[in-house]
Amino acid sequence: MTLSCLSTRTIEDVAAATPHGVRWMQVQFLNPRKQLENLIERAEQSGYTALVVTVDQPIRGKKYNFTKDYNASLLTFTGHAKPVNVDLSVGEVDFDNSATWHDIKWLKSFTKLPLVLKGITTSDQAKNAVECGADAILVSNHGGRQLDYLPATIDALPEVVAAVKGSGVEVYMDGGVRHGTDVFKALARGARAVFIGRPIIWGLSCKGYEGAKQVLDILKDEVEKTMALMGCRNVNEIEPSMVVHQDYYRQQAL
Repeated sequence: MTLSCLSTRTIEDVAAATPHGVRWMQVQFLNPRKQLENLIERAEQSGYTALVVTVDQPIRGKKYNFTKDYNASLLTFTGHAKPVNVDLSVGEVDFDNSATWHDIKWLKSFTKLPLVLKGITTSDQAKNAVECGADAILVSNHGGRQLDYLPATIDALPEVVAAVKGSGVEVYMDGGVRHGTDVFKALARGARAVFIGRPIIWGLSCKGYEGAKQVLDILKDEVEKTMALMGCRNVNEIEPSMVVHQDYYRQQAL
């Protein structure tokens, strides 16, 4: 799982609750920079095994539905009322919109943890990520919540996979994963793994831990059934030719 740097549970609390889990820490460049350094050091000390660096959000996007009725848009969870992994005592903490690829190189030198760059959607971005030392790429458009008209991640995925071929950099994908067939399509188009967000929140909202587990169980069952019906005994047998864009059949009809 990936823990948000704006989580309402501390880095240490989550580590203590998941002693045998795989934990990654999501970070982004913050002002002041000391906030980021503090987050990374705490993540390292608490046994997190990678940093997921959000690179596509130098500022907050415009969310009209959210700003129209701010209070109605908030969900209430058990935990702290405000993010607890940043030190609010130092004053206003905000995204650092001056960060560039050079800052990725600095981050690489600051930590020994692998860097997963989240928010990559083009071949140029992917090549820059590799050049700056990324260990993996997460193809993501922030769930469509920051900027309208971005490409669907499933469409952007093959371009990114092709751009990093031979580099040893793994490619993951998030966004729009709601069924096991979505997982299959992502794997066929070159993703090493997929990440999910909203379905887990829905499960937690309905039934807590059991709800989140049920969401994962449903997805796992759907993936296995999809693989069987596609003639795949394991994920290594999933081929790119097994998935085509819907435009393929439109062109055939013409």
